[in-house]
Amino acid sequence: MATNQTHSSADPLTPLLEKFRATAAAGGAFGYSVKIVCGKQTGENCCCVAGTRPGLYATEVNIQNLNFQPSFVLKFVQPLIHMGAVLAREPDVTDFTKLTARQVEALTLAPWAATMDDCCRIAEMLPAPSGEAPLTIAILSILSQLELSVSAVYTANPLSGDGISIDVEYIPSRRFGVGGGGPG
Repeated sequence: MATNQTHSSADPLTPLLEKFRATAAAGGAFGYSVKIVCGKQTGENCCCVAGTRPGLYATEVNIQNLNFQPSFVLKFVQPLIHMGAVLAREPDVTDFTKLTARQVEALTLAPWAATMDDCCRIAEMLPAPSGEAPLTIAILSILSQLELSVSAVYTANPLSGDGISIDVEYIPSRRFGVGGGGPG
């Protein structure tokens, strides 16, 4: 079972990255980058539709620890488009050093345990007013001391309600050594 260990501070990511660095120092670590698409894109009054065609979008990310030992997992979400507003279109970029405590989560995933992040969880991490949310596109980064099984389920419906699209993607891991090419 996953146990929440969310921390809050002025800079929520640095202490967690330090803990992750210390935990992963012996054998390296694994990283995953998952695209998140949630909400409604109307495409009204816009010469350049931000990110997607008009429709309703949902994403669910599944994370499972297929190991015989628990794994410390660090997750953070970086919005590219939030509530219909483009935040990180070239030349603008996200800055993970400016994440809020709400955008960062640390947990211990027990052996063979699984958890998920869906649009409801992303909305908690990137607060929006209540009601039907405008389009949000983000990157969910997952760091783990052990290799995990990570998949994403993407669902889309046109605004007319005619048809549905569903796609499942398995997210490959990226191995990095502490002090090498990884975050931190």
